[in-house]
Amino acid sequence: MLLLILSVSCSKKNEIESIFISDKNEYWLAHDYCNNSGGNCYQFKKNGTSDLYLMFVDRPFFRLFNSDGDVINDPEPWSIKNDSTLVWHDGVYKIEKLSRREILLSYYHYDIKGRKCFVRLSKWVETPPGPRPADSLDKIR
Repeated sequence: MLLLILSVSCSKKNEIESIFISDKNEYWLAHDYCNNSGGNCYQFKKNGTSDLYLMFVDRPFFRLFNSDGDVINDPEPWSIKNDSTLVWHDGVYKIEKLSRREILLSYYHYDIKGRKCFVRLSKWVETPPGPRPADSLDKIR
């Protein structure tokens, strides 16, 4: 019985991780609603790290931004804990909504006690004409 529970738990964790993991031309665009900030894109890798990218209108559309002269961001570690929590960027985020096109995360504000904040990750794809939200590609096909 214990073996069955462990195998179900591991497969659930693997399924959640597979949604976060980005293919070569896929990126997660982040928007933090508490800070009203966004524009950074991330690729979550199978090896448990994520890279920071910026989106541009010219080619290449997505550029690795882990290092920009005086600013250096090493690949950030990430992991799934308890099938409902993303540990990433030295933060802990509850997974509120999870699909292959959009992920909604929540966390409690570091400065304002009890304030629940949300971060939306929406999947973007690099296409020949330029970056497009992944859900817009479904409408074209």
